[in-house]
Amino acid sequence: MSAEASRLLVNDRVFRPFINASEISGMVGEIAAKINADFAADEITALVILKGSVIFAADLVRRLHMPVRMEFTRASSYGTSMTSSGSIMLEGLFTDVVDRNVLIIEDIVDSGTTITELRKHLSALQPRSLTVAALLSKPAMHQEPVAIDYLGRSIGPEFVVGYGLDYAEYGRHLDGIWVLDEQPSA
Repeated sequence: MSAEASRLLVNDRVFRPFINASEISGMVGEIAAKINADFAADEITALVILKGSVIFAADLVRRLHMPVRMEFTRASSYGTSMTSSGSIMLEGLFTDVVDRNVLIIEDIVDSGTTITELRKHLSALQPRSLTVAALLSKPAMHQEPVAIDYLGRSIGPEFVVGYGLDYAEYGRHLDGIWVLDEQPSA
């Protein structure tokens, strides 16, 4: 990766600044405040969707005031492409959710397939509550209505990297979010 002024090369694509670290911090703070108000002293189990959500989840749970258990699952619908494949693969999904407040933590809701499938699966296991926190959502890309209880920001269909989001496994470490600044060649 190399940066030139306000452009950044990630793998083989050029990106420009989109959401800076300060704005992200504010979004995470607002989400945390809402979760704190809704759950007060109730324990929650945070289900972190790997790999993209780990940075958001780490920042979010440090701002929560209730007891938090963390669980991790890997869900993927992208592979190394820039668009969702439409189907998801789940690895390591925990099932100890009976009578627990489960908070799914997702970096970005694109097609909505991952959240929809996780909600279906986990709802059948009788959690006390099942909610979703997402940093970003792309409503124009949703394949069906998607319930997001705690949302940082809705964005357009543009492809973004940074703050856990990647392009072909690169760019996750960036402290801000960058948007694709070129059209992929056909």
